[in-house]
Amino acid sequence: MEYLERENLARISTWGKVVGVTSIIMGALSIIFSLVVDLTSLISGIISIITGYLFYQTGVEASNIISSDNFAAGNVNELLSKYGKLVLIMGILTIISLVLLIPMLIILISM
Repeated sequence: MEYLERENLARISTWGKVVGVTSIIMGALSIIFSLVVDLTSLISGIISIITGYLFYQTGVEASNIISSDNFAAGNVNELLSKYGKLVLIMGILTIISLVLLIPMLIILISM
């Protein structure tokens, strides 16, 4: 295996944190909005907060690797573990969305 490039880790660190914080804020706003108006956005707000947290943790792990200058397998495995959880959750949510969307499209087309 080659070496880890600091540029890639810096990009993961920065954008993981930015996307994570933004997603958490949007999820919180969605929950607040759903409590005021109607409860339909409650689940999407919770999911947004969970995925935002995982994005943020991925950024933090990349920062930890950069600051420690230790590219040991343990540190990299922790980063990959956080990223793996994020991809798994996003994949499950995509499949659930498709399972719910396809019947709705069929119903709309048949009307």
